[in-house]
Amino acid sequence: MSGARAPDLQEKAMTRSGSNTKNAILLGGIIMLVAACGGDRAQPEATNEFKKSVEEPSPQVQQVADRDPQALEIRTMHAPDTDAYCTFTQAAHTFVYDDPATWRFVFLSEPAGETPSARIKINDEELAFQRADRTTDDEGLQTWRFRSEDRRILVEMKLKEAESGPENTDYTGTMAIIEPTTTERMRIKGSCGV
Repeated sequence: MSGARAPDLQEKAMTRSGSNTKNAILLGGIIMLVAACGGDRAQPEATNEFKKSVEEPSPQVQQVADRDPQALEIRTMHAPDTDAYCTFTQAAHTFVYDDPATWRFVFLSEPAGETPSARIKINDEELAFQRADRTTDDEGLQTWRFRSEDRRILVEMKLKEAESGPENTDYTGTMAIIEPTTTERMRIKGSCGV
């Protein structure tokens, strides 16, 4: 009688083990299916919102910011006739005063109190920005923040004074979008004054 029980118990244990394996496979399949379905919803739809042909207009920067903040990028403005108070270019850019083709800026601003306070090109659109705040730390590093007029994009510049003259101050530093996302810091140089 005891010899007959051992195979029965062993057979039941194998049936349970096989049932647990089937349940684990089934559960794994369900998890993968849910993840695949949920993953589609989590992806931003902005990739389809960019121009599909040359004839189509570019999407508004603010709409891109809402759907896909990672798609925001600071770009260069060609402004050969600017009389801005502060002008900044990418650090590697060579600016030649007598060559208007080199007047390519990433940041242009007017003296405090002017409206709009600054202009920055985000993607293909030149936007107006207002000064949000300006601070200086103990080591002389200045942090300038400018917010877009509709308040969705915040740009931060971290600057050190390079040279000063009687009517202007030169700076070197970095610039990045910090809201609604943080972009890679771009090295910049420029000056403020007349």
